[in-house]
Amino acid sequence: MRFRVAGSNKFIQFIIALSALICISCAAQYPLNPKQELMQSPERVPEPAGSQLLILAFSGGGTRAASLAYGILEALRKIELPGGAGPGSEGPPRTMLDEVSIIVSVSGGSFTAAYYGLYGNKIFVDYREKFLTRDVQGELTRSSLNPLNGPRLSSPRFGRSDLAQEYYDEILFNKATLGAMERKNSPQIVILSTDMTDGVTVPFTRDAFAMICSDFTRFPVSRAVAASSALPGFLSPVIVRNYAGSCGFERPDWVTKALEKPDPSSRLFQMARIFDSFLDERQKPYFYLVDGGVSDNLGIRAILDRVMMKGGLREVLDRAEASGLRRIAVIIVDAEVSAKPSWGLGDIPGLGAVLDVSSTVMVNKYNFEMLDLLRRTIRDWQAEDAARHKPLDFYIVHVTFDSLPEKKERDYFHSIPTTLSLSAEQVDRLREAAATLLWGSPEFQRFIRDMGGKKLQPPG
Repeated sequence: MRFRVAGSNKFIQFIIALSALICISCAAQYPLNPKQELMQSPERVPEPAGSQLLILAFSGGGTRAASLAYGILEALRKIELPGGAGPGSEGPPRTMLDEVSIIVSVSGGSFTAAYYGLYGNKIFVDYREKFLTRDVQGELTRSSLNPLNGPRLSSPRFGRSDLAQEYYDEILFNKATLGAMERKNSPQIVILSTDMTDGVTVPFTRDAFAMICSDFTRFPVSRAVAASSALPGFLSPVIVRNYAGSCGFERPDWVTKALEKPDPSSRLFQMARIFDSFLDERQKPYFYLVDGGVSDNLGIRAILDRVMMKGGLREVLDRAEASGLRRIAVIIVDAEVSAKPSWGLGDIPGLGAVLDVSSTVMVNKYNFEMLDLLRRTIRDWQAEDAARHKPLDFYIVHVTFDSLPEKKERDYFHSIPTTLSLSAEQVDRLREAAATLLWGSPEFQRFIRDMGGKKLQPPG
């Protein structure tokens, strides 16, 4: 007698498939940062181009921030400086973009900074189509809802940011590491995130990785960008393991000196306390990294803190052997949104509207305070250098939609959402606005004049 077992076979196949999914869920693991057994080489000190140091700071704000940052790179590329190949000469002209030494980036701005850091001028060939005009948010959402990703996402050791990292590698970074961004004659890229347990900015730099005995050169760029743009509530924190104490890293002198003379009112003392806690693996076994905009949406604090920890501006410049430096320019690309929605809050504001406006007000207020701190710090630096008879000229260029003369234009750009999905028209108008705002800045015009620059004419 023969028995029909087709139904049984299907049941067995179902059980096997279910077991496989359960195993996948149990095995799902976010990629840990690699451990570094020995001390790495010190941080690469950016070399100022001649007598000037040009720093770019890209703010957060989704694709609108990435587009605005991209537009700034395009605009800088169109400014010709003396010393390059002239008419009829071989080779490209020297442009303002070639003068950039450091790019500090947060959240949406980190996509543009990282892609430029990896691929240089190739960004002007394919970045618009690869990222800016792409429905990144929609594709990330569909990926998280895909049943095939369900088992992994159900694991406590694999989150939406880990899924985002894989997607960013697929469309942009191709599994490149931070070490690949250390290209000759290229700016240093400093991607910023926030440690959500301490509320402090965590930069993806050699110095930071040396502190926790982790290998900077092998850390994925996609994971750094995923951390920098991990908006709390929508994306999971990016987990970084702390291996401090296992590679011979010694506590810096500035931390020891600051802790020897406790001063709760001192920023340096507060930074030293946090830094010192990071050196204790038992006290701080993991970093839980979220959007860099949570701690500093402009990236300015990272610049000021870096100088403070290194002993002051002149100490930093002396280490870089930049005795001939005469000009320091900081271009802050600020994609902030309006604090007040055009439609108003109504007589009974909803919870979503209240949360949105509240967070925007806090970010904008903090941005203003950071800009004020930057200007006051620069005045202190100038006074210090004047006393040493080494005067420095500073140029603070703040690119912001509020500088647009027409209210209609301001309202249009403030209304563009801070999502990872914009239309091609919105992207291109943001690029145009970046050039308009940069050229319209009196400080930038002064910088161009002092550099002997001029607008590069397109070939006829």
